[in-house]
Amino acid sequence: MEKYSYKKSGVCLENSAILSNMLFCGLNSANFSNFAGLFEHPVLPEYYLAGTTDGIGTKIIPLIERKLYKTIAQDLAAMNLNDLVCTGAKPLFFLDYIAANILDPNEISNFILELNNVLKTYNCLLIGGETSEMGDFIKKGAFDAAGFAVGLVQKAKLIKKENIKENDVIVALKSTGVHSNGFSLIRNLYKDGCLSEEDFTKSLIPTAIYVNEVLKLCDKELVSGLANITGGGILSNLERIIPEGFQAQLDRNALPEIEIFKTINNFTDTEEMFRTFNMGAGFCIICKESNLKSVLDITKVHSPFVFGAVKKIKKGKNDKRAVFKS
Repeated sequence: MEKYSYKKSGVCLENSAILSNMLFCGLNSANFSNFAGLFEHPVLPEYYLAGTTDGIGTKIIPLIERKLYKTIAQDLAAMNLNDLVCTGAKPLFFLDYIAANILDPNEISNFILELNNVLKTYNCLLIGGETSEMGDFIKKGAFDAAGFAVGLVQKAKLIKKENIKENDVIVALKSTGVHSNGFSLIRNLYKDGCLSEEDFTKSLIPTAIYVNEVLKLCDKELVSGLANITGGGILSNLERIIPEGFQAQLDRNALPEIEIFKTINNFTDTEEMFRTFNMGAGFCIICKESNLKSVLDITKVHSPFVFGAVKKIKKGKNDKRAVFKS
């Protein structure tokens, strides 16, 4: 049986990497590889404003079909706030953008009210947004939603890769499952009958939001680095925060067993799985070994586990900044 892949499902990660490299070179901005962009202004000399924008990809299609507006709201908040908190920033406000075929007032209001309720849980204010009817672009009965979050972090408390040192411990927070990445592949598997209705329903579980617990760690100055594990999987997201000359060395056996990943893996190569999904590690925290007990205690609601450690490497030996130990 021919294996399924993200690329065959219509998503080319290679093109994404090429685009990222082109923009990195063209924009010449230190913000580009960050989970959240940073902005400083003379009015707030001791602070950075941090900003993110994201959507939930094609997961929104089955969620709309099932009228799961609460899940759309949580996923949209999660995809933005989990990125924002990687800088140590506390969320301030949020805006949304909705593009629909034809605006259904009941449908859209249900989604926005749910989004407002979710954001309140993380002390983030929904201050507005934009809706547009795009009948020539969005298919009938569908809409797409994007979010924009802004937060604030003291410059002295910014979480940055320079804080990470040798022998720091890597702790992962368990995901609730697939979260909001890889759904072009998942929907393809479901359409072809590889996933049952029960399997597909499991894949739609809302994305975990780690913000409140991670901010407690930041307030207590217990963390050296933070990474949200989304598109591209564990390694590519951790690589973004590991400084040159160091390597995140991970134990693949530490990952929790989550049934939906085992089911998808029946039809997809294992390495493809790790390039596409979080595989049970929804968020990673890097901390000093002396802070490990406190980190595990504060994040216990997310079933944390020790995932690896940061080591120095000799230049040229292995320039990858994140690897699974053999």
